[in-house]
Amino acid sequence: MALNCNISALDSETVTGHSLGGAIASLAAHYLVGGGLVNSKDLKLITLGQPRTGDKEFAKNHTATIDYSFRVTHWRDVVPHIPSFDERPGGYYHHKTEVFYKEGMAPNDYIVCKGNQTYPEYEDFKCSDGLWVHTSIKNHIKYFGKVIRDWGIAGCL
Repeated sequence: MALNCNISALDSETVTGHSLGGAIASLAAHYLVGGGLVNSKDLKLITLGQPRTGDKEFAKNHTATIDYSFRVTHWRDVVPHIPSFDERPGGYYHHKTEVFYKEGMAPNDYIVCKGNQTYPEYEDFKCSDGLWVHTSIKNHIKYFGKVIRDWGIAGCL
């Protein structure tokens, strides 16, 4: 099966990951920029099915530190809802910016989630947070019509 991935086309400053790898990619990007190893304008962070990685303070700091940051979510993927959202101090919270794809992940069938006054860019109940009751592991293992494991085996992630 050809996956047609071209990782050499990515900038050397592109950081990506799926699931727990997305959380690690988020932390790595934050470390690279925060430590002065990479300029924020030269770094791109794109994660797939990333769980909540930190609390609200981390989310705010991440937003202030990483200019180009997108968390891609797939319809009813369960993992972006783990750990549970908790707005209390120290509770888990997403950083910016969710790109929410509906079930089929058609190229133009997505929403760049804007949040609201209370949860700007972080937690948007019009996107995947609005579906947390009906989640599925099926939507976690398959993104853009490909099983993520196959992408990894082919060296695409």
